Order: sequence, then structure tokens, then C-alpha cells
Amino acid sequence: MEMVTKLKPELKGYVTTNQKGSTGDGIALAEKEGAATVDLEQIQIHPSVEQKTAYLITEAVRGEGAILLNSKGERFVNELETRDTVSAAINALDPNYAYVVFDNALRGRVKAIEQYIEKGLVVEADSIEKLAKDIKVDEATLKTTLDTWNKSVADKSDAAFGRTTGMDEDLSQAPYYAIKVAPGIHHTMGGLKINTDTEVLNTEGKAIPGLYAAGEVTGGIHGQNRIGGNAVADIIIFGRQAGTQSAAHAK
Repeated sequence: MEMVTKLKPELKGYVTTNQKGSTGDGIALAEKEGAATVDLEQIQIHPSVEQKTAYLITEAVRGEGAILLNSKGERFVNELETRDTVSAAINALDPNYAYVVFDNALRGRVKAIEQYIEKGLVVEADSIEKLAKDIKVDEATLKTTLDTWNKSVADKSDAAFGRTTGMDEDLSQAPYYAIKVAPGIHHTMGGLKINTDTEVLNTEGKAIPGLYAAGEVTGGIHGQNRIGGNAVADIIIFGRQAGTQSAAHAK
């Protein structure tokens, strides 16, 4: 977090979904060898992170039809906008957290939810009224929100926020569930500057002999906002290239 907050002081105090060993050591070591960096200030915030555990709540939950509600029990954003847009919308709330709300049918469609339940991250209620009480929102407001959303699903039209995906199934099958979330640091788009052979470049744009890099330690691959899934392609393609090139160099 030290490197992150040095680059973007406004992120101080954010939780992170990354493991404790992700401290930027690879970047620091390469810089000592004269390596150039690119886009270090581009740090992605994920909108749905459980704050006590820093556990990421996958976008698949929203993709299957879950909605985001503010502390009043109202929707406030197209839940499937880009991560930076949804994160900004949550941060603009007062208080700045949201609930991911879904029903029992959706629980059956997303296996990851079972992990969230096992970890104690999920509020479960047999009715809308009970869920409203448990998450401390107005019962009538929550019911209106769900009724409005279910009608939007039936009509295939979200007049409030223009959502067009994740609207195949409504939220009408009890029990109902909620997970309290807020944004957390998730991915760094910046890092070491490399060429197509995954050679790390120095500040003059020349390859540093024998130094290769791939994955999140590198920069310039994803631009300002990594799209979900693209990091998998990144590590497979450039990871294989780095392995091939470094093996050839070692011969």
C-alpha cells in the first residue's frame, strides 16, 4: 500500500483485494537496474469489496441480475457500468457504501455466493420485510425498489439507469440476500515498460539484457481501465513469452 498511496494519496485508507506480498518489490528491483515504468498512476478500484475482510464480491453476481442499493434502499447506478464509474457512484453516496441485493434463484446461478455465505458476509432473510429490517432500510422503499426492478426486467427496459444486461431473471424468489460493499483497490495497470518480447526497457527505451517481466508487474497493457478477464489473457500470453525468451537467453 505504501507505493499505491505515494502515487495516489487519495487512496489512503482503502482496503485491497491483493495478497499481502503484493508490495511492488519487482518494480523497485527493476528500477535499480535502470528500468522505465509506465502508467504507474493508473490504479483500478473495484466497486464491490466487503470491507471487513477485503473479500471481492464478483461482478458475476451483478451480471446474473443483482442490484446495488444505497442506505435508503434505492438503486443509484447502472450496476454493470465500468468499475471506475460504479466505484465513483458508491463513493458519492452518504454514507458511502452499498448493498448487493439478490434472491435465492440467483444464489443458485452463482457458485461463488456459497463462499460468501460460509465466510459470514451475507445477510439472509425469508422476506423483503425481514431483509429491510436486517440491513436497516425502509421496508416500503425496499419493496418499491424491487417491484420497480422486477418490472424493468419484465419489460426489458431500465428507465432509471439504462441497464441493458443482466436482466434475464427478476428478483422474486425468497429468501433474499444482501452483502454490504464499498470500493477497494484491486489492480494496478501501471508497471515496468516492456517490449513485445517481454524484455524490460530502460529509461532510454533500450532492452535491459536478461531482464524479462510479465503480468501485473508490467504496465502499458491495459490502459486506464482493465476490463475483467483481460488480465488472464495478459499473464498467459506474456507469461509464456517471458518464459520462452528467458529460457532462450539462458542457453
